[in-house]
Amino acid sequence: MAEATGKAEAMPRTPQIIAQQQRAMSSALLAVRTIARKALRSGSRPDFAQLVPLVDYVECFAETLHQANEEKYLFRILEARQPGLARLVARLRRDHAAMKGYGQRLRAAVGYWRTGDPNASRQTAIMADDYVRFCRQHARVERRDLLPAALESLSDAEWLKIDQVLASVVDPLALSKSRRDCELALKQLAGRRP
Repeated sequence: MAEATGKAEAMPRTPQIIAQQQRAMSSALLAVRTIARKALRSGSRPDFAQLVPLVDYVECFAETLHQANEEKYLFRILEARQPGLARLVARLRRDHAAMKGYGQRLRAAVGYWRTGDPNASRQTAIMADDYVRFCRQHARVERRDLLPAALESLSDAEWLKIDQVLASVVDPLALSKSRRDCELALKQLAGRRP
């Protein structure tokens, strides 16, 4: 695009960073679901040392950092720049609020499971499945509707700032390249628990 328009000429990193973080969140939720389903099939208790850091990861990185950065640095600018996107941005904010609710219910189910509630394993599997489906739908809406509008309307300077903020979040699962990397990241997360 021409410099006079102030629009981005080079492809910003933000869409790629958002996609990586969303994939990591989905992977963590799918892992929770898999662990819960295996425990249900086998009738045994899961490895909570594996399960709890996955749930903590979703809360810490996805719900707290990723969503807050999207709202503060991407949604606000787009709302101001393109008032016609207000309904879309409002919907995405509602999605973020709903995800926090999914997260709370998932954490509660895992907590009940740890204390021996026999129904909590099924509830954990269902909550993780519902949560990942909702996250994937949210990601599709961002990819299809929000990011194309952002690419059309934000300047190089605005993209640079958003890129820097999103890249500053060291998301251990989003940066993982292998199963081993993921396992190490989860061990580090477990080590940070109070």
